[in-house]
Amino acid sequence: MTGMVRSLIRVELMLLMRTPVVLFVVVGMPFAVLLLLSLMIGFSFPALEFGAMPGVRVIDRLLAEMAGTVAVAVGIMVCTTHVADERACGMLRALRRTPMRSGSYIAAQAVAATALVVASMTLFTAATFAIYGPPRSWHPLALTGAALIVTYCAFSTGLLLGGRRMSPVEARVMAWCCFLLLFLGSGIGVPREGWKEVAPWFYEITVYNPLAQLNDFVFHAYLGRLSDTWPAVAGLVVTALIANIATRRTFDWAGRS
Repeated sequence: MTGMVRSLIRVELMLLMRTPVVLFVVVGMPFAVLLLLSLMIGFSFPALEFGAMPGVRVIDRLLAEMAGTVAVAVGIMVCTTHVADERACGMLRALRRTPMRSGSYIAAQAVAATALVVASMTLFTAATFAIYGPPRSWHPLALTGAALIVTYCAFSTGLLLGGRRMSPVEARVMAWCCFLLLFLGSGIGVPREGWKEVAPWFYEITVYNPLAQLNDFVFHAYLGRLSDTWPAVAGLVVTALIANIATRRTFDWAGRS
């Protein structure tokens, strides 16, 4: 990794950490979902056994759910809006005039997004383990690997959207709409198995939701197992690769004149 790329990564991280949306997505959202569910269901529910899988606590399922959700939020919401903001302020045009290659900018964005996801996972995992204790068994490396796969899929989508010629306002609307559709359709942060009895029709929707499939993949990786949703995840990875090719051809550096 060249010195220019390392410098750009530091700059991108400093800019991102000053953004309220980033702080909400990385720090606030997992704890906000946990607090909301505790208020609705009861503060003892996270430590209870997960009904669909004996020996697993609800908090273990929720932890994996939030890891996948944060990865998608960082990839789509943060990346899309951040790239659009940098284009609008002329930063992309200025970088284009330097010796830096376009791949270096994309690599810096990818590393910054990965760092945000890992930081969020570490913070939420440490807090939940401190409150509820560690699970009987878990596989941190498999969990991290699965979360990085989700990050790649979401980042590729966010980069494709952010690479379009649109204003920061348009980018925010598009990014928020995409994320909310995925989040609401995946079970609204609730482990989707819980909707089977409450609202079977809604559970059927989650079966076809990409975020729900990715979250199941992360959850089973957390337990050291291969999820039944792996074919869908493999398809999403292939789609992300195609999105990378499209982004390389259509990425707009100059913006509106």
